[in-house]
Amino acid sequence: MQITVGRRPRNPRPRSGPARFVPLAAHESSTADLLHGCPVVTANGERIGIVDRLMIDVVTHQLRYVVLARKRNSAVVALPWHALYFDAAQSKLVFYTLG
Repeated sequence: MQITVGRRPRNPRPRSGPARFVPLAAHESSTADLLHGCPVVTANGERIGIVDRLMIDVVTHQLRYVVLARKRNSAVVALPWHALYFDAAQSKLVFYTLG
């Protein structure tokens, strides 16, 4: 028997089974349709990007992430839904962080 102290050994195998999050496109939901193309800015007003799609948690059926549209050869950016608020006066999503 081998005893490991401190750290658990990493599991080299990827998890199998259904995906935890699924994308929700604009044509699949009125909420996704409303947010598709919506500008996303920082609390200082700097533009981050625009909403491409939403990611839904398949277990809880709750909105978890907003995925921004990608520019050519750029990384996918997913912002947690709880870190955004909708500024109705400006029709923008605002990404805020504490700090």
